[in-house]
Amino acid sequence: MKKRNYLAAVLLLLGMAVFTGCGNSKKNQAENSEKDTEEAKTEESEKSGEDILDFKAEDYVKLGDYKGLSVKYPIPEVFEDDVEFSIQQLVEEHTEYKEIKDRASQEGDSVNIDFTGVIDGEEFDGGSGEDFDLVIGSGEFLEEFEKNLIDKNAGETFTFPVTFPEDYNEMDPSLNGKTAEFTVTVNKISEVIVPEYNDEFVKKVSDYSTTAEYEEFLNADLMIYAQDESDSAAGEDALALAVQNATVDGYPKALYDYFYDETVEGYEFYASLMGMEYEEFLDEMGENAVEEGTQAQTNEYLVVQAIADQEGLSVTEDSYQEEAKALAEEYEYESVEELEADYGKSGIIIQIVREKVVAFLCENAELEEVSQEEYYQDDEEVIEDETEDSEADEEVPEEEPDGETPEEEPHGETPEEETDEE
Repeated sequence: MKKRNYLAAVLLLLGMAVFTGCGNSKKNQAENSEKDTEEAKTEESEKSGEDILDFKAEDYVKLGDYKGLSVKYPIPEVFEDDVEFSIQQLVEEHTEYKEIKDRASQEGDSVNIDFTGVIDGEEFDGGSGEDFDLVIGSGEFLEEFEKNLIDKNAGETFTFPVTFPEDYNEMDPSLNGKTAEFTVTVNKISEVIVPEYNDEFVKKVSDYSTTAEYEEFLNADLMIYAQDESDSAAGEDALALAVQNATVDGYPKALYDYFYDETVEGYEFYASLMGMEYEEFLDEMGENAVEEGTQAQTNEYLVVQAIADQEGLSVTEDSYQEEAKALAEEYEYESVEELEADYGKSGIIIQIVREKVVAFLCENAELEEVSQEEYYQDDEEVIEDETEDSEADEEVPEEEPDGETPEEEPHGETPEEETDEE
């Protein structure tokens, strides 16, 4: 019943590298038992056996231009909103909740609730929850829902209607404009005690004495992140162009199967980030999302390996330990063995080679620094175009005067024949 705002930009994350998804548990994985670790190694060895990389990229890839690519990347910049968001996070971390037993709920209180929503007598996805903490007036749920929680006592159960706005969810309009009946039980009411952001607060909870000092630190820290994001954008865009310029014909099945598993794990990870069930997430992405994501990753790595072979960037047995150790440290693993338990040796090699190729492409590209507005304007135009195309596809073709429908336009090449720009 939460508000949904599925930004197309989030979906761009799904053009993920190998080290995205379930493996991000990092240090938590190290806390598993020895038995679990051994099982993980066995599973990974089956999924990531040597046959995954037992192929010649030149058998599948005809490289196009990949040197001297013209690549725009955003100027690293820290925005005031970023600083304010970080400050708000600090305040929220030190916000206290005091249980209230002698009065009814009011706006600004946190209520712990169980709720069930039905439409026409049937429960619907996302309409129910248990032991859920909600601050009344936060806007996390629809305003009409939150207002009905005011002036209620702990232990009270009540029912009320909520009408979803006509534009509630553009990607999934099934709830738009419909009225649901919600039954809610208030388990607990807490007063939210928010600390005041001032010098005294900063000195108490950080290593800084004033808000000015703390914000200077935030700006410097956020600039490091902005620089990393800018560098990453340049690298990913350069790789996307190299893939676009190449032609891929076929693929080794073992590599495809490996990326199929990685794609599923990645989608499950992003579904959890968005608070969705995996099946619901796939519905939003489209019925062919897993296959398309797998094909895109397979094609990309085939091009990566072809460039690595051409430029002598592959990983050797002698260099593997050193490079894998650096990767383990980057991802906060205690050892290479722990990293291999999560990803397998082949998965690590895939990531190392990818990073080498991305760095090579950047070093040999014609990089142009542009404003954030100009850089991301291109993404917004692509998203708008895709939205318009999607809406057009849903329209039923009008009949011709003779009663026949217009002929369909021919579709483009299949993924196996031509790679698409990610």
